Amino acid sequence: MKSRVSIVMIIVGVLLGTFLFMNRAHTPVPNPDPNHTHADFAVFLGGKKVDFSLAKYMSGLSTDDTTHDEENEYHDEHLHLHDNNGDVLHRHKPALTIGAFFSSLPGVRYEGSTFSIDGVAATVRLFVNGVENKDSANHVFTDVDQILITDATEQTEIDHELSLLTDEACLYSRTCPWKGDPPTENCIADPSIPCLE
Repeated sequence: MKSRVSIVMIIVGVLLGTFLFMNRAHTPVPNPDPNHTHADFAVFLGGKKVDFSLAKYMSGLSTDDTTHDEENEYHDEHLHLHDNNGDVLHRHKPALTIGAFFSSLPGVRYEGSTFSIDGVAATVRLFVNGVENKDSANHVFTDVDQILITDATEQTEIDHELSLLTDEACLYSRTCPWKGDPPTENCIADPSIPCLE
């Protein structure tokens, strides 16, 4: 009987140790530059995800793909997409809204609860980290938020779209070091709010 109890205690100890090690290994760390933040996002209209990885939405069009700091290389110097990643929004200045980001992209507008792209408008809802947010286009995201903009009305469809959001923003913000290093990225900042990287 004592040997069974000992074996059970050893197994429990090993499992507990493994659990504690894994949790410690995947503990988020603070963003080293709180003025350079990122959010995962997706827009679904008519049940289809809008593809923001298209070249027309990317920064880095005018000169090269290795840096993001040349003049006229971005649609907005403080809010942009790059590296052909249409799932992660980059912000280089605090307090800018999600609506300002989308309105900086060619052919896109997000005002109030209306999202329009290439002349087609839809009434949408905004979900931040799975919770509906009534601020809509005026929402100011925080680092590593997951943002869904959708015209869906059925909860099952909304839940499905939420499940498709990426979790790559933490890589760019360097808050999930277990995922590795992000692509090289220069921070374009307001001179009064400099980057810390």
